[in-house]
Amino acid sequence: MPDSPRQFSLNSHFLNPDRSNLEDIRKLGYAFVDLIVDSVLDTQSHPFVKDETAFELRIPQQGQELLELLSEVRSQILPRTVNFQNPRYMGHMDSVPTAITIWADALVSAVNNNMLSYELAPIFTEMESQLMQWFGHFFGMGKDCFGTLTAGGSLANISGLLLARNWKCPESKNVGGSGNLVAFVSDAAHTSFEKAMNVIGIGKDNLVRVPTNDRGEILIEELEIAIQQAISQGKTPFFVAAIAGTTVTGAIDPIQAVGVIAKRYDCWFHVDAAYGGAGIFTPKLKPLFQGCELADSMTFNPQKWLWVARTCAMLIVKDRQHLVDGFAGELPYMDDRALNFGNLNLQGTRRTDSLKLWMAMKAMGIEGCRYLVERSLDLSHNLRQWVDASRDLELVCEPTLNIICLQSTDPQLSSAALRQQWIDEGKLWLSLPLWKGDRILKAVVLHPYAG
Repeated sequence: MPDSPRQFSLNSHFLNPDRSNLEDIRKLGYAFVDLIVDSVLDTQSHPFVKDETAFELRIPQQGQELLELLSEVRSQILPRTVNFQNPRYMGHMDSVPTAITIWADALVSAVNNNMLSYELAPIFTEMESQLMQWFGHFFGMGKDCFGTLTAGGSLANISGLLLARNWKCPESKNVGGSGNLVAFVSDAAHTSFEKAMNVIGIGKDNLVRVPTNDRGEILIEELEIAIQQAISQGKTPFFVAAIAGTTVTGAIDPIQAVGVIAKRYDCWFHVDAAYGGAGIFTPKLKPLFQGCELADSMTFNPQKWLWVARTCAMLIVKDRQHLVDGFAGELPYMDDRALNFGNLNLQGTRRTDSLKLWMAMKAMGIEGCRYLVERSLDLSHNLRQWVDASRDLELVCEPTLNIICLQSTDPQLSSAALRQQWIDEGKLWLSLPLWKGDRILKAVVLHPYAG
């Protein structure tokens, strides 16, 4: 065996089979628990960002003592992070994770199984399979639904478009080319659709963005006009998406109507419910999800409005065969008689995030999910009332979910200047998205103690 550096100790980094360092490893774990609880979670009264100075990377020649390293994280790294624990942070679709999913994420890392194949993660393959079917049934996607967890909603949307291309042009999976295919989404849809058109080789110029109303909901008549116009130009429509929770305003497209048009023109129908999908847990919003049964695929991110620690996102399909036809390859180094998720998505090696999602759903239950979603709706209504009562603010549009869009009415104070003023005062941290040509303020009310 090669000589080890004098300063390097295996026992500091791995549990010795003789268990001689078991208590040292346990002590390190407890130190992490204290760090997370004291310096991450218990910071609700701390600034949004405590230290904005530049970070300088320094990798030592010899390894650092681990407890000393944690001390450096506490003093030099955590003060530079954005403090989502502050209840006045409402900037983006970034939730504080439930406590169970924080520790579950550490457990996932410790187990470190690999979702590439069944033999590398047997229990988690079964768990993910059942979770995908459960969520698919919950959204009403039928008895044959299936799915896969993904590294975020963007990858789920990219995967949905790839499946659509391979469904419309099966030969493209082997020989490439995509003819004159064209896809349709609203002008409020996420930028991942442009990325997807690039990735699957069709090109973002063949993505048609359809106009929306003032709330960000797709205009059905404009969608059909756009499809008919593309056909008249010799193009082949292949993909239509409805958005359930747009990035800026949180709007939900009329899913049923969009789905009917998609089917009328023989298009793959995708629902991007990355953010808004959690709304289906409350009867207040469930009617807005009518039409999901028409979807061929759906994106949903529990890491957003279900408070699951990142990453946790999924692509659900109406029929498992869609994943087989769209992705199936060979894993010659694995047992091909088993269910291998590495054959059913764009990723190979992948974390077992199903454990984290399963623990979250077991801990919260359906009623807990409903309560949290409805609580955030109530808290966002409080914010909306505050805006209505102000002489210096106005709503940009009527909210659908727990996203409130507002702007300054003071001609001497732009929304951008007001935002910075609020951040400096520690009053609110809102984002400043571009909406229909103007910079507005957006509040996403996700913190369970927001106020």
